[in-house]
Amino acid sequence: MRTLMRFLIVLAVPVVLIVAGIRAVTLPWFPTWEYARPGFPADPYGMPPTERLALAHTCIAFLNLPHDTELLAALRLPDGSPAFNARELSHMDDVKEVYDRVTTWAAFALVVAAAAAWALHLHGDHASIWGGLSNGGLLTLLLFLVLGLLMVLAWRSFFVGLHGIFFEGDSWLFEYSDTLIRLFPERFWQDAGLLIAGAVSAVAFALAFVGRVIQRRLEGAV
Repeated sequence: MRTLMRFLIVLAVPVVLIVAGIRAVTLPWFPTWEYARPGFPADPYGMPPTERLALAHTCIAFLNLPHDTELLAALRLPDGSPAFNARELSHMDDVKEVYDRVTTWAAFALVVAAAAAWALHLHGDHASIWGGLSNGGLLTLLLFLVLGLLMVLAWRSFFVGLHGIFFEGDSWLFEYSDTLIRLFPERFWQDAGLLIAGAVSAVAFALAFVGRVIQRRLEGAV
C-alpha cells in the first residue's frame, strides 16, 4: 500500500510540473517579453507591433477564459478584414480543448498525489512522501533531458511530432500569411519550449535534491 502511494506521487510530479510550466507561459507576460527580445522577427507583412501584441494577448486570453471562439472571430486586422480565417479559428478551438484537457489531467494528478501523501501521513511515513517527491523530480529531469535533446538536435521533427500527438492530420499547418503564423512564428515556440524546459528542470532539480535530503534525515531519525 505504501509503495503504491509513493508511486502515485512519483507519477504525478512530472504531470503537475510540466503543465504548470505550460500555463506559466500562456499568460500575457510571455508574448510581451518575447516580442521585445532583440532579434525577434518582425511581422513580414508590416503589422504594427502594438496591434500584433494586442492580437497575441487576445489569443492568450482565449485559452484562459471560458470556451468562446466568437472572441477571436470578432477580431479585425488594421485594414478591417477578419484577423483569423475559418481554419485558424477551428485550430484555436482544438488548442483550447487540448489546453483544458491537460489542465484537467494536472489537477487530477495533483489531487491524487495529495491523497497519496495524506494516506502516507496517516501511517506516519513522511519519509516516503519526500522520497516520492524526490523521485518525481528525478523522473521529470529525465523526461526533460530527452525532450531537451530532441528540441536542440531536431527541433522541426520534435515540433511536428508534438502536434501530431494532439491534433489530427494537418489541421495545425498554415500559410505564412495567416495571422497565427505572423503572431507566433517558429522562434516564439522555440523560446517558449526552452523556457518551459529550463524552468521546470530547475524546479524538478530543487525538488529532487531537497526531497532526498529530507527523506534521509527522516529515515535516520527512525
